[in-house]
Amino acid sequence: MKALIRCLAGLLVMAIYSQTLAASELSFQPCWLTGSGGNGNLRAECATWQQPLDRSRPDGEQIDIHVTRLKSTALEPATDAFTLINGGPGGSSIDMLVAFASIARTFTRERDVIVIDQRGTGRSSPLTCDGVTETTEDISIEATVAITQECLQALPHDPRFFTTTSAVNDLEALRAALGYEQLSIYGVSYGTRVALQYARQFPERTRTVVVDGIIPPTRALGSLIAIHSQAALDQILARCEEDTDCAERFPDIAEQLTVLAEELRTQPVKMNIQHPVTGLPTDIELSQVHLAAWLRFSLYSTETAALIPLIIHEATARQNYLPIAANALRMIHDISTSLNYGMHNAVVCTEDAPFYDADADLDAMDATYLGRHIYETLEAVCSIWPQGELNAALKSPLESSVPTLVLSGELDPITPPAWGEEIMPGLSNALHVVAPGQGHGTIARGCIPKLVVKFVESADLEALDTACIDHLAAYPFFVDLMGPPP
Repeated sequence: MKALIRCLAGLLVMAIYSQTLAASELSFQPCWLTGSGGNGNLRAECATWQQPLDRSRPDGEQIDIHVTRLKSTALEPATDAFTLINGGPGGSSIDMLVAFASIARTFTRERDVIVIDQRGTGRSSPLTCDGVTETTEDISIEATVAITQECLQALPHDPRFFTTTSAVNDLEALRAALGYEQLSIYGVSYGTRVALQYARQFPERTRTVVVDGIIPPTRALGSLIAIHSQAALDQILARCEEDTDCAERFPDIAEQLTVLAEELRTQPVKMNIQHPVTGLPTDIELSQVHLAAWLRFSLYSTETAALIPLIIHEATARQNYLPIAANALRMIHDISTSLNYGMHNAVVCTEDAPFYDADADLDAMDATYLGRHIYETLEAVCSIWPQGELNAALKSPLESSVPTLVLSGELDPITPPAWGEEIMPGLSNALHVVAPGQGHGTIARGCIPKLVVKFVESADLEALDTACIDHLAAYPFFVDLMGPPP
């Protein structure tokens, strides 16, 4: 028995030493952070953390992972830390931290905020595809596959180890290295997959989960983008028809959009405009592709969605195509510079594309303004992209008792409220809150930041009074370039 005790004590000392050694490798230094596009400015602590590319080979190739910390202002901080996980896949979580700095700082009154740029994104050994950048031309599927092949050949690391499975293991290793007992996790869009998988694998290490714009584990990203986006667009156009001012100013707006799409498909408009980001003169042959890109990303936010009827009317009634062109260029630029497409492909080609057959409705896609182009492009890219690490349970229905707050935007064009309802039966301690009139990602809307902070602090869903969300509504439609009616 004494020998057993000595053995166990020795193992405990080794475990403590190992954890302390790992923590010491994270040497935090004061830093200033800027977000995507150089926006924002956040004072924090930063560290570069080396981890194995392949965890089954701990002494093999190492990659750099960037970690940021906001220290708690409490005299005795909570034993858990709050973290947030961005979407995409391919978005930087640290950039999102900078964008939501005022909200993130609120959590520090009780606990540390610790954020990791998921491997392959942002500052963490990013997997970039230089050929996948802003373009003013319609790129064929064949050309996209060729660009993807070039990207694969130029990647600095094996992309098979940049999936959700790898990200979840990194997050748990970080928690252990820094000595937190648990994590409280916020994930948005694709980040909800990471958050829920962490809670599945490490339930005892998960204090609370907030998922915003949820992707159920059994769903595949990509196969329903066109259908969900069309449903959101239909809701916007129907709301215009029901709104007195919008309907009077823009009658038959749905028909105008149909005519505009066909005109731009058959007769693209050649333009030279000042680029909305760089300010440089830019040639653009405005086509239905640009119209679709502008519509798709406008639907993510209630403010930009409120401009859709006006901009359609400007193009059809006055041949003023500048708003579509400028907004399309800006949105394409923002997306292409904020996502790491190598990591995006690593995730989608492992966790989504192989599961498309179950819910792909090509006829339904053909009836949407986006068509099947996104779906077919992802299929083509993933036909040559190597599949990576996949936890056996990742695509299975989730059952969890971890306190979970599920957030949805009523008009979300990519992760609709129905997906929030879909996951609820497997969550025994969860609440689903649908934000009226809102799009994709609700963390900064109305009273929702206060609800999230209160939930993370209390871990008690019954203590939340969600009546405040009834004050949320869609942004009123612009009836002219001056804005909504008085």
